[in-house]
Amino acid sequence: MKLEERAINCKHWRWMPGMLARYSDGKPWYRLTEADSYGIPPKCRPPDPRRAWPDLTDPATLGCLLGLVRDAYRDAYVSASSLHDENGYWGVRDCDGFVIATGRSEREALVIALEKADAE
Repeated sequence: MKLEERAINCKHWRWMPGMLARYSDGKPWYRLTEADSYGIPPKCRPPDPRRAWPDLTDPATLGCLLGLVRDAYRDAYVSASSLHDENGYWGVRDCDGFVIATGRSEREALVIALEKADAE
């Protein structure tokens, strides 16, 4: 399963203003500016808005993903940073510095943290 699909399948996922949505059917991408029931502005909504995927390479979308993780853990100090290990892994830490998730990239670590929040 793709990382984007894993993210939107989390119960803590929601579309947020500022995120970049892309469509798998070749439709253009959209920068979300207002949220509705799907989180996609009505004028931009394709026939099935659930076909939209977040662009996790986009800095604004990545920042929103961090915000979702903070909301899920109810911890405004959750952060993501390089673990400076030989494998180049990233970690997501809580306010006490405890690593709650790791991944091969910042976006993967944040998605894993969101998935772990679902399990709690």
